[in-house]
Amino acid sequence: MATSYVLTGSYASKEEAGIKLWQFEESDGTLTELQGIEGVERPSFIAVHPNRMSFVTASETADGELVAFRLYGFENEVSEINRQKTGGDHPAHVCIDEAGEWVLSVNYSGATVNVFPLHGNGSIGEMTDAVIHKGQGPDKERQDAAHPHSVRQIPKTNLFLVADLGTDRIMSYRLDRTNGKLSLVSRNRTAPGAGPRHMAFHPFESIVYALGELDSTLTVYKWDREGVLNNLQAVPLLPADYQGDNTSAEVTVSKDGKFVYASNRGHDSIAAFTVQENGTLTPLAFTASGGAGPRHFTLIPGQPWLIAANEKSDSLAVLRIDPSGVPQPATLAVSTKAPVCVRVVG
Repeated sequence: MATSYVLTGSYASKEEAGIKLWQFEESDGTLTELQGIEGVERPSFIAVHPNRMSFVTASETADGELVAFRLYGFENEVSEINRQKTGGDHPAHVCIDEAGEWVLSVNYSGATVNVFPLHGNGSIGEMTDAVIHKGQGPDKERQDAAHPHSVRQIPKTNLFLVADLGTDRIMSYRLDRTNGKLSLVSRNRTAPGAGPRHMAFHPFESIVYALGELDSTLTVYKWDREGVLNNLQAVPLLPADYQGDNTSAEVTVSKDGKFVYASNRGHDSIAAFTVQENGTLTPLAFTASGGAGPRHFTLIPGQPWLIAANEKSDSLAVLRIDPSGVPQPATLAVSTKAPVCVRVVG
């Protein structure tokens, strides 16, 4: 029976087990909690090291921190390594580079992009750079200032994209690996009021999918080696007849590059799309997320499963994906407090 291991982050307090390690059985889609880790306030986003032996979580507070943990295999053995301050309020996203040598984070309220070295033992070094974002967007409530929401490495490059929800921009930076400094290489504008939140790369093509939290759209961009994004398409993430409130949250691409999935909070759904040869999208289906407020989700690599972190219903939902790429109604829901991130670690 094939088994995967999954980490979840949450908006729990430091007195609670805000990070949890789970065992996932691929044969029947069951989840079993193995370990709960206390001591981190609001561990809201997790980045797993490429070697799967450690991970870093953001502590999304007004005095933000990054916290590194070691994984001693996957049988109930997770321990803290060290912590570093992010130098700003509410770190919302963390990215470990492909080489496992650098950690980048963004402070949503502090409006900075931060760089830290990552040592061989999994510990986080002192901050080497902090780039300040400035500006605003047309939404006076949500875009009163810059709010960088995520950072992702363009595959096989030294370029990193930062989605800034507050300014309707996706900034491209080059990382100097000799000193850990960032240099701006391009400013890419999204649609006004889109509120770019998260991004996902196609596994084989020079395509990135950028999710607009505020306008519930998914924009397809072709990227080049200078970090310039060429807009190919924008597709809605909601059914045409839906009239309720919604903020879109997470986006990911299947391992084979054939399907793209995105989550909706309000509509409480997973939107599925088929990928065309040029990377553009065709709507496929909407499936209930199995709970309320799916802030994040993950696909089990090589397996027909999706796990959704439904923050508002305090649950993880397991959805089987059929051969046509459509998620089916949830087969399982497990109670856990305010889950907001789910990551496969092995």
